[in-house]
Amino acid sequence: MQCFKRSVLAFLAIAVLAGVLAAVGAYHVAAWLRDADPPQRADAIIVLGDDLTRVLQGADLYRDGLAPHVLLSVPARSPRSLTLEREGVSVPWFEEAGRTLLLRRNVPDTAIETFGKGLRTTLEEARAIRALYPDGTPTLLIVTSPYHVRRARMIFRDALPHARVLVVASTYEPFPDRWWTERDAAPNVVLESAKLLFYVLGGRR
Repeated sequence: MQCFKRSVLAFLAIAVLAGVLAAVGAYHVAAWLRDADPPQRADAIIVLGDDLTRVLQGADLYRDGLAPHVLLSVPARSPRSLTLEREGVSVPWFEEAGRTLLLRRNVPDTAIETFGKGLRTTLEEARAIRALYPDGTPTLLIVTSPYHVRRARMIFRDALPHARVLVVASTYEPFPDRWWTERDAAPNVVLESAKLLFYVLGGRR
């Protein structure tokens, strides 16, 4: 009986400790995921696809004189968007709308380029950029969402080991410290954490 009580107390102590560690980890995960690099002079600003607010950050970096070019990803078209297009509904693609935003932010058309085609993942984006610099050692300013900073840095540095990769979080996308209280933030953190774990464990697709 005494042994059983000790076992129960030990189990409860471990459970409480695990709960405390989980709570501490949850509180600090926001800062860990969005741990961005200080923006510095680079050869190009690379705006990863999916969220157009990232383009606004790319425009800010360009206007700060940090790079002579802004490169926009060309993501894969979603099935829903293609369905709407077939129905005659015009859907602005990321790179097209991104170019419009850059021009409105006084980035000259000659400084705007695109990279890749039908890109579906960050790894595909990194490989498309690597193809642009097969023998060089460029300094690249990668712009992405604050949720995505740490994983994007890992992927780009793995794919371009000779490049200097700096990852900047878009200041136009909020990422609250108390992310678990926000309807939009909570699923983003959970999904991004799962993707990062998948990549660390060897996921490359």
